[in-house]
Amino acid sequence: MKVEDSKEKGSSFYLGFLFLSKPKREALAAVYAYCRHIDDIVDAGDLTAEAARHELGFWHDELDRLFGGRPTHRVSLRLAPHVRRFALAKEPFLEVLKGCEMDLGQVRYESFAELQAYMARVASAVGLILVEIFGHRATPPELLREFAMDFGYAFQLTNIIRDVGADLDKGRVYLPAADMREKGCALESLLRRERTEAFLAVMERQYLRAKGFYRKARESLDPADRPAMLPAEVMAHVYEGLLEDIRASGFDVLRTAPRQGALRKAGRALKAWLYCRGFTGA
Repeated sequence: MKVEDSKEKGSSFYLGFLFLSKPKREALAAVYAYCRHIDDIVDAGDLTAEAARHELGFWHDELDRLFGGRPTHRVSLRLAPHVRRFALAKEPFLEVLKGCEMDLGQVRYESFAELQAYMARVASAVGLILVEIFGHRATPPELLREFAMDFGYAFQLTNIIRDVGADLDKGRVYLPAADMREKGCALESLLRRERTEAFLAVMERQYLRAKGFYRKARESLDPADRPAMLPAEVMAHVYEGLLEDIRASGFDVLRTAPRQGALRKAGRALKAWLYCRGFTGA
């Protein structure tokens, strides 16, 4: 799982905070703290795999306590009032937990369908939580779910594209093995950080998939709900802009993870604000 650091004032997560009322900011911060804590159990490097599984086991029980009105951990105590205020469901929080558990035992994905199941847990599930905090009134429930799921896929796939090199350092390859075989991109070549034509073809396929998810998400949302979903669209504009930057660089991601400057992020956030108020296209 890849959770962006909201303490960085130029981050897309932080920019999303700026467009929320205080109660919604506090709820979003509490959800972020939960995701950060679960992610750190797996990725911070402080725990063995066995110890991490034990900690995640605690959180299976703690979610039962949280949604039963008996939280005990500081993170779940912080979440509790927002769970009540926004009528948040337990299942997406559980899916995030299960997604992080996958990172303990799975370092490769055979097909894109397999990868998508992972992304549904670690990213789209978060989207299902956040849309209830942001608020909505016009989009039918089934389309709202598609909006949250598809933006989650788009964000996570953008992160995967950005972090190919960083994930190799952790012994993980999120690029689907079937895509690599089809394009002739050998794992050995990837491990040597060789930016071959075959590698570029694999990355182009992931880029096109991500672009499709950004498009599908926006098509699912009723325009009347765009102002409420402005924080999501801010993050989408920033992430999609990063995706375009990476493609323009020739997918130069094998040794360093590309970043965006604060001014570029702010410009993309402004474009999101204009889009949500009907002044520009996405």
